[in-house]
Amino acid sequence: MSAAILLQLLVDGILLGGVLALSALGFNVIFGVMRVVNLAHGDFVVIAALICSFAYVKWGTNPLILLPVTIAFGFALGALVQHFLLRRLPTELASSEASSLTLTFGLSYFLAGAGLAIFGGEFRSVPALTGAFQAGPISISQARLLAFVAALVIALLLGALMRWTTLGRAIRATSQNPEGALACGVDTERVKTLSFALGSAVACAAGTLLSLIYTLNPQMGVGFTISAFAVVAIGGLGNYTGAIVGALLLGCVSSFSSYFAGAKLAEAAPYVAFIAVLLFLPAGIMGGRRFS
Repeated sequence: MSAAILLQLLVDGILLGGVLALSALGFNVIFGVMRVVNLAHGDFVVIAALICSFAYVKWGTNPLILLPVTIAFGFALGALVQHFLLRRLPTELASSEASSLTLTFGLSYFLAGAGLAIFGGEFRSVPALTGAFQAGPISISQARLLAFVAALVIALLLGALMRWTTLGRAIRATSQNPEGALACGVDTERVKTLSFALGSAVACAAGTLLSLIYTLNPQMGVGFTISAFAVVAIGGLGNYTGAIVGALLLGCVSSFSSYFAGAKLAEAAPYVAFIAVLLFLPAGIMGGRRFS
């Protein structure tokens, strides 16, 4: 096994992990504030990717040009889901968590069915960038590199929003102590709506970038939901930095396992890593700390 092959696998894993991190950050925003495990998260990712594929086939539109559109679409759809569905659930913690799982499970099936009705069941992709850059013995896919850079920029913008804006401070306050935030004048219901909308928008941004890498159909959302949950659980539920570390780890595991074990066995490898990490670090690599 040459060092060049190992470096190639590492680069591929990091590039994939960067985009997975963006998807997981959207999942983390929703869980950190609302304690909702959004089982429809992956369907937001897939719907955005299918919109990009349709626009590319119909008009030749590059997915990066559509990023503002898919982000706005995800934000609006997320706000509607929270305002008209999730906010009507029981407020007691146990009842709320169980009800939100059931509701988002049903929403996942609804979005998958809507995707099938609108886009059909065939697999779709966006072959906008098919070349690669050569850096010595390392081949870097143009599509993966572009998706990684765009995901990095969006993740940095999200981090800046969370840390230095009034909305970000309100989200962090609600995440850490909802009652205290309410006592200080924070409109926690509005913050929850904006958090779900923001998480959904980030999921759609991730889907837009993943359309450059994956071939998808409307029924593949559950896989991205599981991946996002695995990433945030590995990094630490509600932990921003942990989600990025977990995604990079999962991306590298996928890359190396695909090469050494083949595509079929590689599908199980990230979840083996997920179980292994939680056996030794139940709170995740960075600990289960909410946005702070």
